[in-house]
Amino acid sequence: MKTYFVWSLHIVIWVGYSLVELLSKRDQLTSKIILFLVFAYLAYGIAEMNVKSKRLALMMTGTTSAVCLTCYQLILFCTA
Repeated sequence: MKTYFVWSLHIVIWVGYSLVELLSKRDQLTSKIILFLVFAYLAYGIAEMNVKSKRLALMMTGTTSAVCLTCYQLILFCTA
């Protein structure tokens, strides 16, 4: 049950990241990478705190970030 809670929190975090990314179109690549790392660390910290397993937290963070960023790129590609 905790994993579903963490998955839903990750979705909220990555939707927030996508919103911030859309609002900062003119930023340089370096600042976008730093922003991504901050959101990834936040997602990992929340997952580790709830799941209490570093390996599972890392796998969940990596999976949700990959899925959400892929969906974000698809949406940008389809609307352009």
